[in-house]
Amino acid sequence: DPAQPIIIILDGPNYLRWSSAMTSFLKGRLLWRIVTGDKPAPVKRSDEIDDSFANCLEDWDSANHRILTWFTNTSVPLHFSRFDLAKEVWDNLASRYTSADLAHQYQLVSTLNCLRQEFGQSIDEFHSQMSCYWGLLAVSEPKWHSLSELISEETRRLSITSHQSTFIIVATSSASPQRPDNSKRPRCTHCHRIRYTMKTC
Repeated sequence: DPAQPIIIILDGPNYLRWSSAMTSFLKGRLLWRIVTGDKPAPVKRSDEIDDSFANCLEDWDSANHRILTWFTNTSVPLHFSRFDLAKEVWDNLASRYTSADLAHQYQLVSTLNCLRQEFGQSIDEFHSQMSCYWGLLAVSEPKWHSLSELISEETRRLSITSHQSTFIIVATSSASPQRPDNSKRPRCTHCHRIRYTMKTC
């Protein structure tokens, strides 16, 4: 159906499956670069005639709105009326639904660990089943820039914690009362008491 290119209807929790199917469809139609922003709306060149530019802009705008229609028809109930670009919708959905948390990854890994080839199930069917979960796991991994930011933040936090611990140790050591050095004080050789000698014992 041209109005509904994929059978998966986005309802939130199934975003990864929906985005994977939609990505595959758009790449097959040579429209994926519009969604990623690598093929933005054309800009009129100085040597380009008006009719030629108008045709290029119309073609791009038509493709952009076809994608917007597909997004709307495969999403329930989401409203994209405030967006004019397919890229804006895609980025908005990604920021809203992309799940890179450990709980989601743990669920996928647990499912993979529990997968077993059922009686009568062919090798190809079992491999396809596993590949589906491996694909979802790959998509759910955090982006490199997010991971880098997380590492930087954790390094900064550990550095602050270490600095505070060092400060506390130094402050505690400075505040601790110093024990008197008794090694230089007179000691009685008879009763071994400090400050006494045999003459005053």
